[in-house]
Amino acid sequence: MLQQRSRAILGFSPAQWFLSALFAIYMFEYMVTLTFIDQRSAVITGPVWQLYLHYIDYALVALGFASFALLRRVTEQFTFRRVLLLLPSVAYGCTVLLLFILGDVTAFSISAMGAAYFLGLLGGMVYFCMAAALADNPKTGRVMALGASAAVLLQYLLQEYWHITAGIPGALVLGFCAAVYLTVRRPWEWLTEDCLPYEAPKPEKARAMTGTLARLCLNVLCLYAIGTTYDRQMMLLNVQSGYEDYNFYAWPRLFTIVGYLLVGGLSDIWGGKLLSVATLCAALAALMNPVLFGDPAYYAVNMCLFYLYLGASLSYYNLAFWRVAPRTGWPELWAGMGRISTNLFSALLTLVPVGSLSMAAAIGAAVVLFGVLVVSMAMGGELTLTRPAQPKAPELTQEQKISAYCRRCAFTPRETEVFERLVTTEDCVQEIADQLFISRRVLQRYIASIYQKTGTKTRAGLYKSCMEPDERTQSGD
Repeated sequence: MLQQRSRAILGFSPAQWFLSALFAIYMFEYMVTLTFIDQRSAVITGPVWQLYLHYIDYALVALGFASFALLRRVTEQFTFRRVLLLLPSVAYGCTVLLLFILGDVTAFSISAMGAAYFLGLLGGMVYFCMAAALADNPKTGRVMALGASAAVLLQYLLQEYWHITAGIPGALVLGFCAAVYLTVRRPWEWLTEDCLPYEAPKPEKARAMTGTLARLCLNVLCLYAIGTTYDRQMMLLNVQSGYEDYNFYAWPRLFTIVGYLLVGGLSDIWGGKLLSVATLCAALAALMNPVLFGDPAYYAVNMCLFYLYLGASLSYYNLAFWRVAPRTGWPELWAGMGRISTNLFSALLTLVPVGSLSMAAAIGAAVVLFGVLVVSMAMGGELTLTRPAQPKAPELTQEQKISAYCRRCAFTPRETEVFERLVTTEDCVQEIADQLFISRRVLQRYIASIYQKTGTKTRAGLYKSCMEPDERTQSGD
């Protein structure tokens, strides 16, 4: 099992390196597959159907993400869930290989739609893994940014200096190997087992979570809509020119890496409070571009601004939902809600003549959306940078001590529930496992992780470490 306190390399543990590589592989597959479909359909189909197929594929990716969550919930069988980790990778690989050999418009379109759907199904697994494995991790932003940046850089190098399709076989092999590792070695039990059940939340907490999720969805849609004018105009120019005069995938695409690293790195500072601020700054930079696509001479400048904003907004889509998903009743669904929302919104916008908007109308709409975004983030407390004052108390209650100790040790929500029962009850391991509706073997894994994080070896040592902390531990609170 990948250990969270294994010897770190460049600040990342082996588990974090694996997660970053897993996300890089998937992001590369995502970008290369949709790019390959667009470019090959330009040869096989006409420009009109190519554009429609582009957005149909986006909708099918979103459907795949949602399908993973649903399929994982329809059965609790261990074997089925293991297959669900491996099957999407196999099915995705088969449909992608068909894209290379099919030349008929209908057959190619069906294969492209299948590839998009299975790509979404695979993405649902990857996003769920990222959200659950990085729950409450202080390096979540950097892990995500490094993986996404590596994918963008690899795609650019292949497309610029070799051929983009040359990377597809390698990506398929690496993706399949990662899926096999997750299936066979099972470094995280919750990929095949149920997450530890949460107690029924109080009504006010349930309403608060519903409000948080609604605001996040609104924020994502505002961010996406702000960049829609860029995306639609560039896609139209690319299709109309046959990717000759205008190239959606030229060198300005590297500015996506700047957006990823900037927002991803800042999001790990100050308890994640800078995530929203950095994203707003990137959105403001996009709004300040007065040229848009009015003058082809400034096309490269617009591309750079668009891709910087794209990297920043995608970072927000991922990190905002990854951090809240483990606390919801459907972590499998909410982990990928950023991708689901944007892909569905992109498909729906084919019904709206966004590309025909005048420059003034486009800028006016973007300004209004930016205002809505600021208000929504402010209402959710995302723009509050000051730390709340800590009231001085002569003595903490047992519940407060446990809560503070769990935060210091960076326990996941599941580990917190196990820890509370270990230090507040005298129940044996089997009794605790029964109470949490998990197997004894899975519970032992959580206990081993808790011992490792706390540096203790016994249950009595856990209690003493929590209830009778030394001065060094207290100072770290």
